[in-house]
Order: sequence, then C-alpha cells, then structure tokens
Amino acid sequence: MPFCKREAEAAHLRMANLPTGKEFTGRGKPDDKYTVPLCPYHHRIGIDCQHNSNERLWWELRGIDPWPIAASLWIASGGFERELEPKRAPRPRKIKARKPPEQRRKIPAGRPLQSRGFERRPA
Repeated sequence: MPFCKREAEAAHLRMANLPTGKEFTGRGKPDDKYTVPLCPYHHRIGIDCQHNSNERLWWELRGIDPWPIAASLWIASGGFERELEPKRAPRPRKIKARKPPEQRRKIPAGRPLQSRGFERRPA
C-alpha cells in the first residue's frame, strides 16, 4: 500500500486472473509468483483486510492493480529465470541391503516370545 509505513509481509493473490494464467486457488496456497507486499494490518489483521474481504473488490476500492506488482517482483527476484531452468532429477534413495539368509536371526521353535510391554495387565 503506497500510504502505509508498516513493515510488509507476503500476501498471496488467490483470485483468478486469466491473462496471467492464474486460476482461482480456493483454500490451497497460491504460487509465490502471485505475491505482493502488504502490512499485517491490511493483509490479515485489520477489520477490512484482504483475507476477510472479497479480494477483487478490496483491490478495486483501493485503486491498485496487484498483478503488475506481483509480476515485477517475480522477475526482479529471479523467479522467472528459475522457472525456465530444467528441474533437477530427484536424488535416488539409498536402499539398505538385506542380510544373506545365513546371517538372519532365527527364532527357535518352542521358545517363549519376549514381551515388549504391550500385554494387558490385570486390573
């Protein structure tokens, strides 16, 4: 907000904007490329804050178009270049090798099983 002098936090835009390819998010968290700076009061704490209002109407009443702001911040942060880079392949998980059959521990037949403390105790 141009007139607000408080510290800002990231406010994600949930409303749809088809020219930018942004679909309505609903309850899910939008992508970080659709983020603008707002102070906590205007973002989520105030009586008439972005979270408690019709988001599109909230921005219109203030005469601010948040989409160019979000796009310029995304480009300035290097997000556009990172988006174009190919994704790295996930690292393969290490699989613990199984012991050979002769080294596996055998439970002798007829031996009583040891309790692990989960048995029922009389009341």
